[in-house]
Amino acid sequence: MKPTVYIYGSGDYHNYVEALTAAGAAPFTEADGVDPLSCRALLLPGGGDIHGSLPPEETAVIRAYIDAGRPILGVCRGMQALNVYFGGTLFDDIPGHRIAVGDAIHPTEACGLVADLLGQAPVVNSNHHQAVDRLGDGLTVCQRAADGTVEAFVHDVYPILGVQWHPERQSFGRVRGDAADAAPIFRWLLHLAEAE
Repeated sequence: MKPTVYIYGSGDYHNYVEALTAAGAAPFTEADGVDPLSCRALLLPGGGDIHGSLPPEETAVIRAYIDAGRPILGVCRGMQALNVYFGGTLFDDIPGHRIAVGDAIHPTEACGLVADLLGQAPVVNSNHHQAVDRLGDGLTVCQRAADGTVEAFVHDVYPILGVQWHPERQSFGRVRGDAADAAPIFRWLLHLAEAE
């Protein structure tokens, strides 16, 4: 049986659905009408800005998955949401991490989990203007851009990974020749979901 992954939110998440499906998951979105807490893993996708606190519904879903010990992957805004959830803050507008059309591409330095999955110097995409400022409680940085911007973190206790970039746009059917293959990010999530 394929591990189930709930993609939080109500946007157009076809890139995430395609990547998760290619990785071997059964992804569900709000449009599918399933109980978010019935899935084995949670993906917090990109899209939109965060100003201040998170919506109560998002906080509740994150808390439920943490309480259940289920893995969470936060992508772009999703990573920022996790940082805010754990008491961190965000820069509202940083320069140099997006371009007018498409994704910027830049080198990073990785350690810990991200280095284990992608190597110590993975090139990744970039399309954001908010970013982690003060790191939330219990989070450890495991990837940075050359300008010091936090590109990924893990939680010290819970099975949580946040990435500032978009692995769904550089893996499986969207592998890029100029960036790391990000499929291992999704396989990490599914491995933990299967073990849950």
